[in-house]
Amino acid sequence: MTVRLFYNANIITMDNALPKADALVINNSGIIEAVGTESEMRKQFAAFSNETNFHGQTMLPGLNDAHIHVWKIGHLRTYMLDVRGVKSIVAFKSLLKEFAVNNPNSQWILARGINEMVLEEKRLPTKEDLDEVISDRPVFVIRTCAHIGIANSKALAVSNVNENTAVPFGGEIRKNIDGSLQGIFIERALGLIMNNIPEFTFEEYKTMLLEAHKYLLSLGITSATDPAANEDLLAAYIKLDQEGLLKVRMNVFPLRIPDGSDEIQVLPEQYESEFLQIKTVKFFSDGGLSSATAAINVPYKNTDGYKGVLRLEQDKFYATAKEAVEKGFSIATHAIGHQAVDLTLQVYRELFKLNNTLKHRIEHVGFLSDENSKDFQNMNMTAAMQPIFIYELANNFKNTLTDELLEVVYPCKTILDNGINLALSTDGPVVKEINPWVNIETAITRKAADGFVIGKNQKITLQQALHAYTMGSAKADNLENTKGSLSIGKYADFIVINRNPYEMNDVSIIETIETWINGELKYKKQE
Repeated sequence: MTVRLFYNANIITMDNALPKADALVINNSGIIEAVGTESEMRKQFAAFSNETNFHGQTMLPGLNDAHIHVWKIGHLRTYMLDVRGVKSIVAFKSLLKEFAVNNPNSQWILARGINEMVLEEKRLPTKEDLDEVISDRPVFVIRTCAHIGIANSKALAVSNVNENTAVPFGGEIRKNIDGSLQGIFIERALGLIMNNIPEFTFEEYKTMLLEAHKYLLSLGITSATDPAANEDLLAAYIKLDQEGLLKVRMNVFPLRIPDGSDEIQVLPEQYESEFLQIKTVKFFSDGGLSSATAAINVPYKNTDGYKGVLRLEQDKFYATAKEAVEKGFSIATHAIGHQAVDLTLQVYRELFKLNNTLKHRIEHVGFLSDENSKDFQNMNMTAAMQPIFIYELANNFKNTLTDELLEVVYPCKTILDNGINLALSTDGPVVKEINPWVNIETAITRKAADGFVIGKNQKITLQQALHAYTMGSAKADNLENTKGSLSIGKYADFIVINRNPYEMNDVSIIETIETWINGELKYKKQE
């Protein structure tokens, strides 16, 4: 067996048995053979096929974003207009017009990232706004949260949607006082439009995914969970894996109940390789918090008693999840508001009676009661959470949530204090900033981009945040025996960063210098 030596590094292993080291040895299969000091490695092994000196730089396990829509990141970087951060509807229209001119062959014009709280007009665009710019092709604009979309008149016509169209359960269609359509669709009603957008080809998915993987590697992300895949995307992932083209280790969740339809997506076969796992299915139980559609237990501010949208009926949720559990799938459910978390845990308790070995998870967990915490503990569950929402979407929360809810929203510390596994993630492209270090800094400080602090009592430590981005996320994937720390027998997935995070007051400025997977260099920052 040939082995390689990596030495003279400040190695933060995230392994409690050996937290610090300065050298590690990797075999020719990309697995860690030994970790410790350089002198120990040289005593243990007679010779090395290669030696790499890191000159005192800091090394960490590769970071694992536990909930990020990877293909959508790639879509925004290839075929879709990115309007995240746009400050006015006027500026948005200008970008939309320019994009349409530059993409004359696109059947549909698609954009994502609009957020009314950062727009000068403090409102979403309507179909009339879109019609002013583009009337000859269908246009669909997805809000930053992906829980609201806006269609122009052409898109409505192509989709056969009008004032008399039935609203699907768990969805809303916004209308003017006279009953005419605003072009705005919410939650499961999105599917009334989206189901008419031409399906992507394998080559398009390939372009999106590989572009996204290139970007993730530059951020030090070596593993990720793509948490909502349709059948075509799932097939693309499998084909790319079988062709050896995946660059980031992927945990992909098939979606069971698509928007805009009561048709249940067929369960796929389970799949597992070094770079792709398909063993968990995904449900949505409510809306988004920044869009004020998450199902909370008190009314949103500035509304007439509105408490958000529950997207699932309990009986249908249980029956569909039961089928998956009986075939060995774990369940992951988007649940942000109190009502949604309660509903999800009610179903999980019944599923746990069927099979108490499967580990389920809840995505986002905006709020958590004491009873909820007990369920998480009893069922050995994971909470996959996104502190970055506070950094980027604080104005939305301040505008819609009561002061009491602001103090406890996205309760990372409560999760950890109750011994619950925490996995950190960004949910990109819901937010523009998917840099793990900005996310980690937000988890530590709870500061928004403008410095406003939300939920100061929910701050966690740097060590806890790093654990949640490495071992916590590996546990969420049920792969803690193969990744998440730099330990013997695990994949040699690691990153080299420009600063030691334990010597910094603000870790958000840390940069990834190198990203290695299976002991092979996959990204190097250009000088």
